[in-house]
Amino acid sequence: MLTHEASTTLLTVIPPIRTDTDLASLEKLCFKILIDVYGREKAIKEMANERYMSTECGDYRTDKKAQNYYIRLLRSQIKRHVDAEMAEWGVLSLASRWDCVLMWSHYAEKHQGFCIEYDLDTHACSDLKPVTYKSNRSITVSDLIDWKIHNVEAAKRSVLDTYFFAKAPQWGYEEEWRDIYQMNGAKGALQSPFQVSGVYFGLRCDPSVQTSLVKLFANYYPKIKFYDVYFPERSSRLKRRPTDCDEINALGVKTSAHVALRDMPDESETR
Repeated sequence: MLTHEASTTLLTVIPPIRTDTDLASLEKLCFKILIDVYGREKAIKEMANERYMSTECGDYRTDKKAQNYYIRLLRSQIKRHVDAEMAEWGVLSLASRWDCVLMWSHYAEKHQGFCIEYDLDTHACSDLKPVTYKSNRSITVSDLIDWKIHNVEAAKRSVLDTYFFAKAPQWGYEEEWRDIYQMNGAKGALQSPFQVSGVYFGLRCDPSVQTSLVKLFANYYPKIKFYDVYFPERSSRLKRRPTDCDEINALGVKTSAHVALRDMPDESETR
């Protein structure tokens, strides 16, 4: 079982690039990336411009301070294009648990949303695996060289794993799983690669939303289960109980609480 909270996704920090090679290797990598992006003629001009910019601090060939500044310029150029390439990949983010209180607060509008449960027995994901919260968060220049210059598949895999499947330990409570795919052509608009197996309604989920989803999946019930999430008395652990789908279907579509209460006088008007 994997779950997905309906909400806006929180952004994570983009990994930095760590220099673990000499300057000549770094220059070769930057030049190769620029050729791939702009073509050889413009790449030569870009490299010349980076060298010229480094002269603000001196001669990078003899001055250590100028050389460090030049390295930062090259690394920034490389990172900009790597980030642009990675932006062409789509990421499906899922969680292992439906009962994590923090997940409901962060990803489901403080329990106003809902959580979708997916069946793992059959799925169409090509790269589904858990996120790691302990690995190094830096992409190495040596891996980028092996990928971009030497076409080493294992190096490409290492870069992708660091970029998309590594997060800081503080995010460990999410118990996140991810699938990544390149968004080329129609693939970026693919439907869900999972079969829905359940829907969990938050503590403050609007009745109109609940009704709409129950009716939307009416033909799939009871294969798709519906649950109301709640806190038992004197407990901080979330529990679930089956949603009364028969009552919802019998009553029809419920009015949104916001609409139903909009004309209610506030407390000051009733005094």
